[in-house]
Amino acid sequence: MRHTVSGHTVQSLCYRLSVPTYLAARAADRWFPGVLASGWVPGLTAIRTERHPLPGPEWLRLRPLLCGICGSDLAVLTGRSSPALSPFVSFPAVLGHEIVAQVSEVGAAVPGVQPGDRVVVDPFISCTVRGLDPCPSCCRGEPSLCTHAAEGALAPGMLIGYCRDLPGGWSEEMVAHRTQLFRVPPTVPDPLAVLIEPLSVGLHAVLKLPPATGSRVLILGGGTVGLCVLAALRLLARPCHVTVVARYPFQAHLASTLGADGVVLEGPGAGRSVGDAAVQRAGARVYQPLRGRPVYAGGFDWVYDCVGSPDSLDGSLRVAGPRGRVVLVGCAGEIPRLDWSFVWARELHITGSYGYGREPSLEGGPHTFAVALRLVEEHPSYPLADLVTHRFPLARWREAIRVSLRRRQYESVKTVFDGRPDR
Repeated sequence: MRHTVSGHTVQSLCYRLSVPTYLAARAADRWFPGVLASGWVPGLTAIRTERHPLPGPEWLRLRPLLCGICGSDLAVLTGRSSPALSPFVSFPAVLGHEIVAQVSEVGAAVPGVQPGDRVVVDPFISCTVRGLDPCPSCCRGEPSLCTHAAEGALAPGMLIGYCRDLPGGWSEEMVAHRTQLFRVPPTVPDPLAVLIEPLSVGLHAVLKLPPATGSRVLILGGGTVGLCVLAALRLLARPCHVTVVARYPFQAHLASTLGADGVVLEGPGAGRSVGDAAVQRAGARVYQPLRGRPVYAGGFDWVYDCVGSPDSLDGSLRVAGPRGRVVLVGCAGEIPRLDWSFVWARELHITGSYGYGREPSLEGGPHTFAVALRLVEEHPSYPLADLVTHRFPLARWREAIRVSLRRRQYESVKTVFDGRPDR
């Protein structure tokens, strides 16, 4: 692993994926979930390594100030993620890709950046970072769709934290290429800056095809991703009616605070709650088929599925109205026995949204991170930073994982590792 000055050691959280750890996590998640929720995760350990020189003159050394624990990180640690993308990751690796950091060392070919500057990191590993000629996606400024994620001198990895050669932010130090950095304005505090990455996920999902004026929009999920999609709609001032389906009351409160027009609390089943939202908020009519869940006539114009579970995806298809648009923002994986009837019967448009990059729908095609930083700076009173509910030093990592997994018990939304020396 390439992090570290001679004689200096760096503490990190290292995850070692193997068939035994994957199977152990899957078994524990299914049969003994309390074990994982206690903070014990197979393959995750604290380590110390020697610091190495910068990989090249276009690289910088960073000290993470805050780094978030993402749902995708938890999916890997608990064995819930699909193995389909396993050729494009490499372990052992230091996780953590939601990063605000302070620059501590600058390569000779990096202009305009000084030690002490605060930056946020675009974690996607482009062809340029790999030292390769750009693929078509990277030429378009879309490194999240890079087709060379398993090529070049670096080990496979679509983004920092899932590549054994590029450790992430769950560490005292890390390195990044100059093309991955965006300077944080002085008026943007650390707890807001650490949300630039998940906010960019929400912004990209919205900017791909913004809801039309007057649209009825449903957001499934009151976690970080769902709330960031809501924040994106409000910060971009999209003139649409937004309903959020949340699992817990504290999520519902945050959704209301962030500007949802309506919130529906999830009941005994996600499908039922989504149906209630369609009837109450979109004027849908409910019918009972010969067997199975209710079906609806009418529904939402736009549905953002920010959960990615079998229940949420099934519900999304059921409550999207004629020619409605379903945007998959949550990391849906293997979905058995999904009924696709609604897709053809209502001529639904289904699209995925992953990552961020150049936004061609905006003048000049700015990077999503630049858009996010501008929006939060222009709206200092918007309460996005309320999403950061818990902070822990790296040494208390088991507690941080426990809080992240037991969201209902701790009312946690975004838990972050806090590496600031004054905390």
